[in-house]
Amino acid sequence: MTRPQNFLTLLLLMVAVSIAAEEVQVKVIALFANKALLQVGDQQKIVAKGETFEGVLLQSASGHGAVVVVDGETLEIGLNQSIGSNYKKRERSRMTIAPDAHGMYFVDGTINGVNTGFLVDTGATHVTISGTKARALNIDFRKGVRGQAQTAAAVVPVWKIRLDSVSIGTIKLRNVTALVIEGKQPADVLLGNSFLKRTDMQKAGSMLEITQLH
Repeated sequence: MTRPQNFLTLLLLMVAVSIAAEEVQVKVIALFANKALLQVGDQQKIVAKGETFEGVLLQSASGHGAVVVVDGETLEIGLNQSIGSNYKKRERSRMTIAPDAHGMYFVDGTINGVNTGFLVDTGATHVTISGTKARALNIDFRKGVRGQAQTAAAVVPVWKIRLDSVSIGTIKLRNVTALVIEGKQPADVLLGNSFLKRTDMQKAGSMLEITQLH
């Protein structure tokens, strides 16, 4: 579905904001072999070695303490010790998108740094691009994994690829799976679940709020 020109004014309601950074503490509640019960702010979780929780990476854990990485800094924390005086919880980007007159959510963004428009589509498994649009975006999709898809008119070739980056406003995700369908359809780039599942998406009345998780 092509975006009607008279609905462009609605897109001016779209905003990109950052959730305010809040000072939080990181505390080791319990220690296990290669695991630790961490508390970050008011959130607690048993975190395995190499896992990230609320922006804190657990590098190692033993009976003596835990080694964590916070904002690129490696720190040692003993049992029931905490850090936090200089640690601020990582900011997360958020967008609020207004629907058009048909209840569809269109948003402007980029693919691999090239400007494009998207139609938010929770029914699409992947970010989905027509072959015509992919060529306009300088995407060499024929190097991807080829397959076939049934359309209303015929069986058409498709390619599964990975995009270096996909962004909407201040939300930017890297290494996003996409599907390119030979031909001119879909008319709009579909912002599917290979992008959306890496965000938190909520409805606030008629508005759609998308928040970057990491």
